[in-house]
Amino acid sequence: MLTFEEKKAVFASYKELEEVPVSMNRLNYHFAQSAVAKTMVVKFLHPKSANAFVYAGYLPKEETKDGYISVRDADEKTICMLVEKAIDYLKKTEDGYVEGYQEVWEDDHADSLTLMYENPMWTVLMSSGSVEAVFKTKEAAESYLEDEGFWLH
Repeated sequence: MLTFEEKKAVFASYKELEEVPVSMNRLNYHFAQSAVAKTMVVKFLHPKSANAFVYAGYLPKEETKDGYISVRDADEKTICMLVEKAIDYLKKTEDGYVEGYQEVWEDDHADSLTLMYENPMWTVLMSSGSVEAVFKTKEAAESYLEDEGFWLH
């Protein structure tokens, strides 16, 4: 089992996380660039028990405690995997896409258009970078592209 100081060093190694002291000398770690309101990746790293809870909102609720899982007995590799999964998940918007997500669509003439997610809209871009169209949903954008003879490359 890792000590408090060892776990603290693991969490501190993620430059995108901000350490925030809380009650009883515990530490939380926040991901300020979260695409959703939730920013806490690690909560309650305890100096005596060395326990902490890592955000796991991507798991079914019954597998977590209020969306978090304990890393009391986890090794460094497991903790890193859990922190990275949490950060990756929090980079996604409520729509489930990372800001700037892109897909390339082509037609039979080798022309291509790029479908890009710019929260909360979907933009179809020409190869020049000019905007072809903007849609509220991915489904509407895909329907437009298919109607114009494009398919996902």
